[in-house]
Amino acid sequence: MMGLRLYVLRHGEPERRDLFYGHYDLRLSAHGLEQARAQAEQLSVVPFVAIYSSDLMRARVGAQLIAERCGISLRVEPDLREMSMGELEGVAHSDALERYPQWARRSYLEMLDVRMPGGGESVRDLSQRALACVERIAVAHAGPASEGRWPTVLVYAHNTVGRVLLARAAGGTVAGYRAFVQRYGAMNRIDVPVHAEGNGGGSEGGNEAQRGNERERIDWSRAAIGYSNRDPLAAR
Repeated sequence: MMGLRLYVLRHGEPERRDLFYGHYDLRLSAHGLEQARAQAEQLSVVPFVAIYSSDLMRARVGAQLIAERCGISLRVEPDLREMSMGELEGVAHSDALERYPQWARRSYLEMLDVRMPGGGESVRDLSQRALACVERIAVAHAGPASEGRWPTVLVYAHNTVGRVLLARAAGGTVAGYRAFVQRYGAMNRIDVPVHAEGNGGGSEGGNEAQRGNERERIDWSRAAIGYSNRDPLAAR
């Protein structure tokens, strides 16, 4: 059976937590950088075949630390970004309550189909691009198990991306994002079978080029998750 082992990480603590940020490009705080270093230390022995990151700095910095430890190149994917907050991007919570009170008071758990004004995204919007991105990653890297493990790939992203992937892997719909809390620095593992439809039947010996004409999909119904909501510094 073809498949992929995904490590799904959330970035460390950002330098500011008093404003709305989704696509807003924040740096990591000193504590967040320590969290990222702890992630890299703990994952340095994992045999990753590829490492993918959101293009936002707070994720990219942590992913680069792991890539350097593992000796492989980092691949940047904008589709792994956090959900856009539209006009509220970069606006302090206190200012947003004055300027956009009906939006600033909305709970994150109400955002499944709600978009902030000015081009914001809903959780469902984010799920469409993030899940499609992970499907592309699966097509590129899925393979047969070796020594009991499928090819292993790191996806370094954000709170909502991690929640959506965990909800899907748990057999639910995107609405299940509400059930999976992801604190800063959280690290999860998801094993996903990948099957091919179309010409060639997806034989286990096929390489990426041979599988290119087939329609390969993650079989989320048979995914297995290792869910974690732990601060990586807690292990020290």
